[in-house]
Amino acid sequence: MRVLIVHNILWSHYKAALFSELAQQCPVDCTLLVVQLAESEDKYNQLGKSGLIEHQYPYHLLHPGSLNSLSFSKKITGLISQINQFNPDIVNLSGYYDPAYWLLIGYCRLRGIKLVLSNESSEKDGSRNGWKEKFKRTLIRQFAGFINFGSSSAEYMLKMGARSSQIITQHAAVLNNTVVRQVYDRSIHSRQSLKEKYALPAHNFIFVGRLAEEKNLPALLSAFSWLKENDPKAHDWGLIIIGDGPLRAQLNTSALKDVFWLGGQPWNEVPAYLALADALVLPSHFEPWGLVVNEAMVCGLPVVVSNQCGCVNDLVEEEKNGYTFRPEVTLELGVALQKFVNLSEAERTQMGQHSLKLIAPFHTTTVAQEIWQGFRRIGSPTEASFRS
Repeated sequence: MRVLIVHNILWSHYKAALFSELAQQCPVDCTLLVVQLAESEDKYNQLGKSGLIEHQYPYHLLHPGSLNSLSFSKKITGLISQINQFNPDIVNLSGYYDPAYWLLIGYCRLRGIKLVLSNESSEKDGSRNGWKEKFKRTLIRQFAGFINFGSSSAEYMLKMGARSSQIITQHAAVLNNTVVRQVYDRSIHSRQSLKEKYALPAHNFIFVGRLAEEKNLPALLSAFSWLKENDPKAHDWGLIIIGDGPLRAQLNTSALKDVFWLGGQPWNEVPAYLALADALVLPSHFEPWGLVVNEAMVCGLPVVVSNQCGCVNDLVEEEKNGYTFRPEVTLELGVALQKFVNLSEAERTQMGQHSLKLIAPFHTTTVAQEIWQGFRRIGSPTEASFRS
């Protein structure tokens, strides 16, 4: 069985970890190839350097530049050329929004190639009515299997016409657990000196991400300001901001006490900053998932996450490993932060332990096993049925 994965950008360190694990687990009678459309996207330039990314899997790069500069014609001709050369039994697409993928879907169907969709979308992702939904239903009917970021994205595929037997996994929101945890554990031993270096207080919340409108940073700053004014226990708490983006200049003008702007950092250095924090906060108006929540939980941190983030159904259990809130209600976020301030050290530690329990199914090794099992069912249904 020959499996071709089509992915958008080489920059994605979390996908590199999954693809590397898929290559490691690749059965002897199977062949895997990943086609990367481009190196990166313009929007990621402000996150900081990409850091060390190991691509331990076979891949072909269509365009050594930004995805934004890859033309439609080069994209579709390059993809069809790769299919003709590799002659796959299964093509795994990383989405269904790109018009080039629509043509590719038709081409694969004509050639009798099975299609698998990697899906991050859920019902929270924009408007869900009209002709667009009908068109999506038509597209989704062309796929034989679905690799989903979480239960909410799996539920959306089922609502759009997928069958439960076609769900390969709902744990595909993975990252490089090994690197994240190694950096975090190493940094724990030096965190006191780092706190002194940045003049940080004893306890800290942390935000990691692009400083962009959808991240809802003004609400976080307002909620933190409210907390500092209304709870004496917040005196020794700070807010660390890791990231860069279009709103940096506007947001950085706020002279709030105990807010520390530490800039964009390479992905593999972020865990060192998580070691300075007691809880992660993700206040976004919308996130298809929110992988920074995975990172924090792999490090054993509690989390405060907007209920508009795709990960909340799977990764946040209220009052057990964190809290959720409506992103449009700043006071709810402030109250959630206040709850953390009033927890004991032992209670926050217990929350972090529950985070480790909830994140366990989202490990690359487990997810890669589920994906290969799904590929087997689709590519060799008779053999898979016999083995079961």
